[in-house]
Parts: sequence; structure tokens; C-alpha cells
Amino acid sequence: MIRALLVISILTGVAHAQPAESADTVRVRAKQNDSVSMLASEYYGDRNKFPYIIAENRMKAPRPLVQGQWLRIPMIREVITAPGDSFASLAEKLLGDAKRASFLSEANQLSKDDSLPAGTSLLVPFTITHTADKPESLAQIAATYYSEPKLGDLLRAYNFLDKTVLDKGETVIVPSMHVKVNPDRLKALDADARARRDRRREHAKLAAAAIPIARHAWRVGDYATVKKQLAEVDVAYLDLAQAIDVGVLLGSAQVALGEAGASQTFQRVLARKPSHALRKLDLPPKVLAVWSKVDGKVE
Repeated sequence: MIRALLVISILTGVAHAQPAESADTVRVRAKQNDSVSMLASEYYGDRNKFPYIIAENRMKAPRPLVQGQWLRIPMIREVITAPGDSFASLAEKLLGDAKRASFLSEANQLSKDDSLPAGTSLLVPFTITHTADKPESLAQIAATYYSEPKLGDLLRAYNFLDKTVLDKGETVIVPSMHVKVNPDRLKALDADARARRDRRREHAKLAAAAIPIARHAWRVGDYATVKKQLAEVDVAYLDLAQAIDVGVLLGSAQVALGEAGASQTFQRVLARKPSHALRKLDLPPKVLAVWSKVDGKVE
């Protein structure tokens, strides 16, 4: 009797085992009358994105789902940047290679050269692995997943390939560059990520309030007030323009007060934008001298 039940289970193809959930997949259990296109509509807002679900679950075709069947749904995930993160370092960690930085930045409508404040929310495209069951061009694969054969060039670049056709059994990684996600389906952030996001909001507000006061204090020679206003603002969590304003003003005040620490303050500015230059007409020679010692440019 037990053997008979096992045979029936194998023949019907019902997946009773609960699949493992990874960082970029979620487990779902099929309901009555569910289909992969319905799941694609529910999670991606587009029923035509079902090929991603088929590939992730190693289905040969969009066959009917059985009620109670477990599936993995590939999902875009949200990450919150930490101090020192860049698109290159995140691409290496999340997409397997730093050279994929441009794919991560484009998915977030940013430049890969943009300075990333800590606490920034980024969406990471998920990837699936496509296996060719016969000779298949990258254009054909792009048509399947992107509905656009011309994006075969994107697949070739993402996979660092020097050919445009896969042989039977060869694989290619397909990033979900044109898939949106239902916000309600995003995985919840962990406590550390939420803390970084909240810290960014807090310090952006602090900087917005403090910078005008510090600028006025600098102009009237009240360097102690400049330091008091800016010393607690963490430039790692600020947008680039704010980070430069805070760092240059605070470092200049430290020089004017004869205090140590100006070099480190200026270095934090240059870590965010190595090409930033100070103008001779704007600052005293003592400030420019310290800036120059840490390889800052003066024009």
C-alpha cells in the first residue's frame, strides 16, 4: 500500500517537500486553481513574467499546479547600505562579481560612480539560471524572459560571454532587470538594516538644520559654534552634497581652533568624493594646507 502511494505521488508530480528559502526567493504553497501566471501577476504585477518561476522550480513548461504544491518564487530584495558600501562592493557580494556594479546601479536608476550614503535603500534584482535544452541563442533567451531579443547583449555582458549561442546543457544567469515587485511581498528588513535606514533619516535632518547655522558662524568667525553644530553629524549617512558641506566646514573649524582631527575629517570627505577641490578664494591658507596634506585638490 505504501509503495503504491509513493508511485502515485511520483506520477502526479506533486511536490510535498517544502523547498528551501534563500535570500532572493520566498516559499509559497499553491492554492486551488493557482497557475504560474497567476503567481507572476500576484508577485510581479505581470502574468507574463511566469518564465522566472518556471526556471526557478525547474519546470519544463507552465504545467497546471496541484493544490498544496510548494514552489519557490524569485524575489527582488531590499538592502540598506552600510558605511563604506559602493556599487562595486555590493555587486561582488550580492551578484557575484564587482564588474556587475553597473547592473545594480541601473536597476536603481543611479550611476555606478555615485557615492552611496550609508542607510540608502537599494533593490537587488534576483537571478535565475537558464539551462539550454538545445542550441539556443541569447536573443531567444532574452525574448523568453524580457520579451525583447535585443537584450541578448545584456545577457552576454552580465555573463561575460564572448559568444551569442549556448550549446545544449550550457547555462546562463538571467538577471531580473525588468521585473517589478509588489511592495507588499518584499521581505521585511532585519533590525540592523532598519537601524541604518533610520540613522540616515536622522542625520539628514540634523545636517539640514545645522549647515545654515554653521555657515553663518564660519562667516563671523565663531568657529566653536561651527564645531558644536556639526561634530555629531555622521557624514557617512548623508547625501554627497551635505557630506561635503559638513566635512569641509567642520574640518576648517578644527584647523581654525588649532585642534587635531581636521585631517581625518577631510579624509572622510575625500572618501566620498576623491575629486572634490577647494577654491583658494574661499578658505584661509592654513585650511588649504591641511586639505592638501591629505591629497585634496585646490584650485
